[in-house]
Amino acid sequence: MNKDTILSGIHIGEHSFDPDAVIEEIQTRCIDKKMNFVTIRPPMEESVPQEYFIKWAKFLAENKIYFVFLFAVQHPPKDADCHLTKETIAEIKRIAGNYFIGDMLGETGSSFACKFPGYYNMGLGKGKDDFIPDCNIPDMEVAHLKYIDYVSKFIEVGKQLEMPEIISTEATNLNKYNLEAGTTIPALELMCGNPEILVSSTRGLARVYDSIMWGTYIAHEWYGGMRHDDALKKKRLELAYKYAYLAGSQMFCLESGDEAIDSYGYQYDSNSPVCQDYQRVLAEFTEFLHKDERPSGGPKTKIAFVQGNHDAWGGWGGSSLWNQFQRPEWGHNEAEYSWRLLEEIGKKRDWNDIANFGERDLSALPAYGMYDIIPAEAPKEKLRQYDYLIFVGWNSMTDEIYENLLDYVTNGGKLLMTAAHLNYNVARNSKLMLLDNQRLERLFGCHFDAEAALTNAGVKFALNSHANLNYPGTKDKVCDPIYSSGYISYIKCNLTRGYPVAELSQSFLNEQEGLPYIIENKVGRGIATLVCSANYPGNPALYPLYRTIVREIITQSARNADIRVTSNGALRYAVYDTGKIYLLNTDYDFPIDVLIETKSGTHRESLAPLELKSVIL
Repeated sequence: MNKDTILSGIHIGEHSFDPDAVIEEIQTRCIDKKMNFVTIRPPMEESVPQEYFIKWAKFLAENKIYFVFLFAVQHPPKDADCHLTKETIAEIKRIAGNYFIGDMLGETGSSFACKFPGYYNMGLGKGKDDFIPDCNIPDMEVAHLKYIDYVSKFIEVGKQLEMPEIISTEATNLNKYNLEAGTTIPALELMCGNPEILVSSTRGLARVYDSIMWGTYIAHEWYGGMRHDDALKKKRLELAYKYAYLAGSQMFCLESGDEAIDSYGYQYDSNSPVCQDYQRVLAEFTEFLHKDERPSGGPKTKIAFVQGNHDAWGGWGGSSLWNQFQRPEWGHNEAEYSWRLLEEIGKKRDWNDIANFGERDLSALPAYGMYDIIPAEAPKEKLRQYDYLIFVGWNSMTDEIYENLLDYVTNGGKLLMTAAHLNYNVARNSKLMLLDNQRLERLFGCHFDAEAALTNAGVKFALNSHANLNYPGTKDKVCDPIYSSGYISYIKCNLTRGYPVAELSQSFLNEQEGLPYIIENKVGRGIATLVCSANYPGNPALYPLYRTIVREIITQSARNADIRVTSNGALRYAVYDTGKIYLLNTDYDFPIDVLIETKSGTHRESLAPLELKSVIL
């Protein structure tokens, strides 16, 4: 077994910074605590003599501690491009070798793409007035490119200085644009947004871009909860570490809390019970790392959700896309609401859900427990790693994306999207510019023959599915139409080769053939599934139906896996290629039982509240 390399440590510079005390801090907060990683954050826009950086690097290398600098390029001293000169970086590389990882950009997406107007009086970038949002951007593509251009300026400086790696620590789902701009290691700031969604995105990006690692920067003092003396906040810190480890994070950094708390009107020093709780969690996690050997390669994933071209959903921060604060059409709408589908993963279906089938309820988590989020622009060879691709939020279609999807399905993949994801238009609230019928026929086996029209009809499913999904269908279609939840924009289509797995209907009886609504089409060895609506899945009238399809895909993937894991909705688990399984009970209060089924038999485990356990089958 190839053992994964795990870096874990602390951040110096959150609440105070004394260059003469840095080495002592590294010794007492990192080395004495048997950790192997440090982030050093020099004072923003204040210079530090270069000899200090070299002195720190020598000490760190001698003690086999990996390290990065934070904001060295992003917040340099006045009249400089970086806290470190090119000569200093070269000397640090000579002294420290691989222990010097590089420089870290922090929260560029949340800072420059999805904040509130008043956020910018903090002074972000080089100089207090460096970044002024342009609120008159014409479309999503221009906004995307403007963001890339802005972030690229920091990256270009890092490259000119020959920084080893440029890490992007992002609090939102916009890290894909940082990697597109040229950063090389994605990291996630916990727990600004939903950590399970954003960890999946960070891991997916690392796989698509072949990053040497990916990480989690745990800013729990600020983002684990606003009441520092709350008992659940302490437990949440423990879960943040354990979930990120189970999910494959290779670099952990606690931003603060172990040495001091100074936020939200609270002030605690390192001897306070609050800070000692941080120290305890850090010590227990460090002890676990020394005992556990996690296989390299990350957890197995069979399902990928697709973050579309120009998608600007951040998952945290303001609700205006690409900083377009003054124009309502740029506010979160049905495309962005589609990401709520992922908030349901991990939760079992309700007992009264008629679309839940099977010997056991496997509806909570997909095969092997984990899923990835990947960019729609990912190369075709990266798409082929997954059994299923599911589109959720905004997507502006391109010819290249279409060809890659066609290749993916032809080579055995299963694809799900709505007609909204086939729109070439890059502007918000604009006329649909859909895929032409020739290419539509190749992928989905149908032609569109009309513009979108409103309907509030329900749906009747066929009993069988080419994709082997268990929908709530009947043999004779004499049944109530279901999933009528309001008016949706239906695009009428004519079938050429496609199979109508669901039709629109307003009748209990099967009096006439309904209009095709959900189409499955066999292409090569795979299946492409299209919901013929101009709406995104987050539209309230479409959401219940799209949710049912997604939940059945999740259930089917778990049902067909060679390792099946069943428990209640508190379980999170991951399977590694060696057969090692990590089980995590996310319940604060109660133990859970877990059933693991393989071809060779069954295995049972019990987990205490918050317990992380590894099992080798």
